[in-house]
Amino acid sequence: MKKLMVEIGLKFLVRGLIAAAKVEPAIQKELGHYADGFLFELTVLNTSTKVFFEKRNDGFNYLGKHVDAPADLSIIFKSYRTAQMLILGQIGLHQGYAQHRFIVKGDFLKAMPLVRILYYVEAYLFPNYISKNILKEQPVLSASKGKAYFHLVF
Repeated sequence: MKKLMVEIGLKFLVRGLIAAAKVEPAIQKELGHYADGFLFELTVLNTSTKVFFEKRNDGFNYLGKHVDAPADLSIIFKSYRTAQMLILGQIGLHQGYAQHRFIVKGDFLKAMPLVRILYYVEAYLFPNYISKNILKEQPVLSASKGKAYFHLVF
């Protein structure tokens, strides 16, 4: 059951990245740190659960579970439980990193813009009562959460 929830959650997270990039100029600015085609991977350690996405123009493009090329940057969750906690907003990225719940594989300097982008995505996706507990600092959002949800669905 955890595997299915994490697989759905990772896809939802990537859709959130795509949607937030369409409405948030700060995310588009952070995307400037990546070349077109820069390949990202979110995965669970030693499992087949993974999603790939790439930087494309001013946003992200979902690529699915299988890509022939190695990822430029991978976020590897150490267990399904860890991925579930982060996806459901039980812990934030900074807390998960401090507790060594995931591994960053690739250029660490290239990981920092993604972390900042994920802060925005969490702020858009989660209600305020959750995001205030999992984010170190609430980012100032340029668009309404409703607009981001619209792009998430359509």
